[in-house]
Amino acid sequence: MLALRLTFLLAAVGLSVYAVTTRWEDVVADLRQIGVLRVLLCAPAMLGGLFCGMRAWRAVLGGLGSPLRRRDAARIYFLGQLGKYLPGAVWPVLAQMELGRDHDVPRRRSAGALLIAVVTSLATGLAVAGLTVPFVAGDRHPALWWLLAPLPLLDLRSALPAVMPARAMVAAVAWTMLGWACYGAHVAVLAAAFPSGGIGPLAVASLGGYPLAWAAGMIAFLLPAGAGARDVTVVLTLSAVVPINSAIAVAVVSRSVSTGCDLALAAGAAVGAGSAVRSRVATARARRAALAIDEG
Repeated sequence: MLALRLTFLLAAVGLSVYAVTTRWEDVVADLRQIGVLRVLLCAPAMLGGLFCGMRAWRAVLGGLGSPLRRRDAARIYFLGQLGKYLPGAVWPVLAQMELGRDHDVPRRRSAGALLIAVVTSLATGLAVAGLTVPFVAGDRHPALWWLLAPLPLLDLRSALPAVMPARAMVAAVAWTMLGWACYGAHVAVLAAAFPSGGIGPLAVASLGGYPLAWAAGMIAFLLPAGAGARDVTVVLTLSAVVPINSAIAVAVVSRSVSTGCDLALAAGAAVGAGSAVRSRVATARARRAALAIDEG
């Protein structure tokens, strides 16, 4: 399993780095227009959104019967999330199932927790998008008004197992909504570099555009991290409040910031994983030594 983990990690990191380097010329040009300062300002918001996603997943996993310390949850979640840079939707699930075993989390429970967390993100994201995007882009893209149609059907209770406590679900929804706010803030910081129709419409488009783009990326699950589908959706939404070339610039830089933050969090989790493994080995050796003394 160690070889499989290393292969997965190298492939995921390699593809995510490739996703940035292949766009490097565009990224450099957009950085000149947006400014390095705005990129630095939006990064904490992106990190906050990713952290909220981890907390939502941790709340669900705890509700299913496997509470984890925050450090352990971050290690499993952020390392596992590198799998989204591989084609197909199964890799984050498989990675978290394997990493969760190190903390006695059953594989089926790991898969179930991630599925519920994704459904929660999809339901709340579509709700946020439906209540925001049509009101700033509906005149430009009338089809967006259909986002309001499924809102009455977005009932999370039908997707929950009977053992899921309401308290855990409330926590997951709260963390997910806070995450959408963070993601929207990171888009707004970037988009504010360009002339727009006002800060209000820009903020609304940013708040609703990112969860809509995330949902589009989930539909295009065969693409690594929803590449292309997510970016096009961001451009579609923001083009209602900023020039389309500016919207493209925001989408490209946003993708790069997202990838960089994923790598940074995974790197931090990997460092923590090394110390955790050493701690578990030392504990196991101490137990064996104690048993040997007792038997002797």
